[in-house]
Amino acid sequence: MKNQRRFVIILVLVLLVVIFALQNSQAVTVNLFWTHFSWPLIIVIVGSLLLGALITLLLSAASIATARKTTQKLQDEVNRLRSQPKKAKDVIETDTDKK
Repeated sequence: MKNQRRFVIILVLVLLVVIFALQNSQAVTVNLFWTHFSWPLIIVIVGSLLLGALITLLLSAASIATARKTTQKLQDEVNRLRSQPKKAKDVIETDTDKK
Protein backbone atom coordinates (compact mmCIF):
# COMPACT_ATOMS: atom_id res chain seq x y z
CA MET A 1 0.00 0.00 0.00
CA LYS A 2 2.85 2.37 0.88
CA ASN A 3 4.58 1.73 -2.45
CA GLN A 4 1.35 2.30 -4.36
CA ARG A 5 0.81 5.64 -2.64
CA ARG A 6 4.40 6.65 -3.39
CA PHE A 7 3.97 5.60 -7.03
CA VAL A 8 0.78 7.68 -7.40
CA ILE A 9 2.43 10.74 -5.85
CA ILE A 10 5.44 10.42 -8.16
CA LEU A 11 3.17 9.92 -11.14
CA VAL A 12 1.18 13.07 -10.31
CA LEU A 13 4.38 15.09 -9.86
CA VAL A 14 5.78 13.87 -13.16
CA LEU A 15 2.50 14.70 -14.86
CA LEU A 16 2.58 18.23 -13.42
CA VAL A 17 6.16 18.75 -14.60
CA VAL A 18 5.31 17.48 -18.09
CA ILE A 19 2.27 19.78 -18.33
CA PHE A 20 4.37 22.72 -17.13
CA ALA A 21 7.13 21.90 -19.59
CA LEU A 22 4.73 21.54 -22.54
CA GLN A 23 3.22 24.95 -21.79
CA ASN A 24 6.70 26.50 -21.88
CA SER A 25 8.15 25.25 -25.16
CA GLN A 26 9.60 28.50 -26.51
CA ALA A 27 13.35 28.67 -27.22
CA VAL A 28 15.57 30.14 -24.51
CA THR A 29 19.26 30.95 -24.43
CA VAL A 30 21.25 29.01 -21.85
CA ASN A 31 24.64 30.40 -20.84
CA LEU A 32 27.04 27.75 -19.60
CA PHE A 33 30.48 29.10 -18.78
CA TRP A 34 31.69 30.65 -22.04
CA THR A 35 29.19 28.96 -24.38
CA HIS A 36 25.62 29.84 -25.31
CA PHE A 37 22.92 27.37 -26.29
CA SER A 38 19.48 28.06 -27.67
CA TRP A 39 17.24 25.24 -26.50
CA PRO A 40 13.50 24.80 -26.04
CA LEU A 41 12.51 25.57 -22.46
CA ILE A 42 11.01 22.07 -22.14
CA ILE A 43 14.50 20.55 -22.52
CA VAL A 44 15.96 22.96 -19.98
CA ILE A 45 13.22 22.19 -17.46
CA VAL A 46 13.37 18.40 -17.85
CA GLY A 47 17.18 18.44 -17.94
CA SER A 48 17.32 20.49 -14.75
CA LEU A 49 14.84 18.16 -13.09
CA LEU A 50 16.87 15.09 -14.07
CA LEU A 51 20.12 16.70 -12.95
CA GLY A 52 18.58 17.58 -9.58
CA ALA A 53 17.25 14.04 -9.19
CA LEU A 54 20.68 12.60 -10.00
CA ILE A 55 22.40 14.85 -7.46
CA THR A 56 19.82 13.92 -4.82
CA LEU A 57 20.26 10.23 -5.59
CA LEU A 58 24.04 10.44 -5.30
CA LEU A 59 23.93 12.38 -2.02
CA SER A 60 21.36 10.09 -0.46
CA ALA A 61 23.24 6.99 -1.62
CA ALA A 62 26.38 8.25 0.12
CA SER A 63 24.56 8.90 3.39
CA ILE A 64 22.75 5.55 3.19
CA ALA A 65 26.07 3.76 2.65
CA THR A 66 27.57 5.50 5.68
CA ALA A 67 24.54 4.63 7.81
CA ARG A 68 24.69 0.98 6.72
CA LYS A 69 28.40 0.82 7.54
CA THR A 70 27.76 2.26 11.01
CA THR A 71 24.83 -0.10 11.55
CA GLN A 72 26.97 -3.08 10.58
CA LYS A 73 29.74 -2.06 13.00
CA LEU A 74 27.22 -1.67 15.81
CA GLN A 75 25.56 -5.00 14.97
CA ASP A 76 28.97 -6.71 15.03
CA GLU A 77 29.64 -5.17 18.44
CA VAL A 78 26.26 -6.35 19.76
CA ASN A 79 26.90 -9.87 18.44
CA ARG A 80 30.36 -9.89 20.00
CA LEU A 81 28.99 -8.81 23.37
CA ARG A 82 26.15 -11.36 23.23
CA SER A 83 28.64 -14.15 22.58
CA GLN A 84 30.42 -13.33 25.84
CA PRO A 85 27.65 -13.49 28.48
CA LYS A 86 29.76 -15.31 31.10
CA LYS A 87 32.55 -12.75 30.89
CA ALA A 88 30.07 -9.88 31.22
CA LYS A 89 28.41 -11.61 34.19
CA ASP A 90 31.79 -12.01 35.91
CA VAL A 91 32.59 -8.33 35.37
CA ILE A 92 29.24 -7.30 36.84
CA GLU A 93 29.65 -9.58 39.85
CA THR A 94 33.19 -8.32 40.44
CA ASP A 95 31.99 -4.72 40.36
CA THR A 96 29.15 -5.54 42.77
CA ASP A 97 31.50 -7.33 45.19
CA LYS A 98 33.83 -4.32 45.38
CA LYS A 99 31.03 -2.08 46.70
